[in-house]
Amino acid sequence: MCDTERLSNNASTAPVPDGRAAVSSHAEDLMATPVPTLAGTEYTSHEVFERERRHLFHGGWFLALRADTLARGNRRVIDVAGESILVARDLDGTLHAHANVCRHRGARLCEHDSDSTQGSLMCPYHAWTYALDGRLIATPHLDAEEVDKEALSLWSIAVAEWHGFVFVSLAADPVPFDEWMQRHGQELLALERYDLGNLRVAVTTRAEVRANWKVIVENYQECLHCPRVHPELVEVVPTYRGGIVQDPARPDGGVTLRGGGNSFSRTGWSSLPLLPGIGDEDASSYYGCTMFPNAFVDVTGTSVVVTTMYPQGPDHTTVVAEYLFAPDTIAADGFDPSEVVDFSELVAAQDFGVCERVQRGVSSTRFTHGVLTPKDDWVISFVDHYRATMARDRP
Repeated sequence: MCDTERLSNNASTAPVPDGRAAVSSHAEDLMATPVPTLAGTEYTSHEVFERERRHLFHGGWFLALRADTLARGNRRVIDVAGESILVARDLDGTLHAHANVCRHRGARLCEHDSDSTQGSLMCPYHAWTYALDGRLIATPHLDAEEVDKEALSLWSIAVAEWHGFVFVSLAADPVPFDEWMQRHGQELLALERYDLGNLRVAVTTRAEVRANWKVIVENYQECLHCPRVHPELVEVVPTYRGGIVQDPARPDGGVTLRGGGNSFSRTGWSSLPLLPGIGDEDASSYYGCTMFPNAFVDVTGTSVVVTTMYPQGPDHTTVVAEYLFAPDTIAADGFDPSEVVDFSELVAAQDFGVCERVQRGVSSTRFTHGVLTPKDDWVISFVDHYRATMARDRP
């Protein structure tokens, strides 16, 4: 429940070393008077959503998937705010990303993911066939002199992998990935100590949420709603009873689980093994972060939950949650992550319900904007960061 940086519209773009522990001077300066939320139209307008498509989702780097879910010879179909792309891993293990469009007559190549290891993509229209690296390798019923295969590879999309996270950029000239991470992913960078690249996805869930993606982020950024909406969660994280997302006694940005618990479950404990190499304080803590613009990462002693948003429109977001554990934990006899998954899915369903209620409310013609309070400081940070990014970054 935190943001990558605390930026104001006039703030420096230098990264904050520990965004969750940093103090928002902008938020503090404005606490004497209410701070406005985004305008109602910024949650509901198709025009605003189109600008976000260009500037954020297509113009920057978008978290697409976890690398371990894509085996050699496989491909995944990813919707990046209305643009269908293919992420593929060739038989040598190299990642590639392409527009999901045949170069012949524009047919969509794939409608679904594939676990085939054949190492190629065949268009269902005229059977033009491409290697997973995008090269056109077969054009049935056409002679070699009729088609210049070398000139008709699939349109390429930039792809980058970081500690098991696969990002794509649809920009013609993408911002260097490391620069994007420094600007938008400081808190995810702070979680490198968990060796996230060596964890594996054991369970995946999907939800269709009738709310704007920013409503979902803003809900994640505050806990004023927690005592009422999440009675089970505040039992596990006592700090949240006060409506705050950060323990003021902990400069590292973490919160301590009740009784020194080790997991998100109804009791705060899990019989599952701790993550490899985890320290004592981390083992009894929860850390959460956002990866701007479309993901959250939640860490406890036994597991990591990666929540990825795939915006479908101004009032519809597909949300995918992936539950990560150590490979040895998953492979062990009797592995059962249900106590972690069930609890997290309960909390998520509670969040999605109130987010949909917010979406219905901000769609009112009377809603020009709301107000943010001192305990909404992480929401203020997100709003500032969003506005600064939309003003600064260009596709």
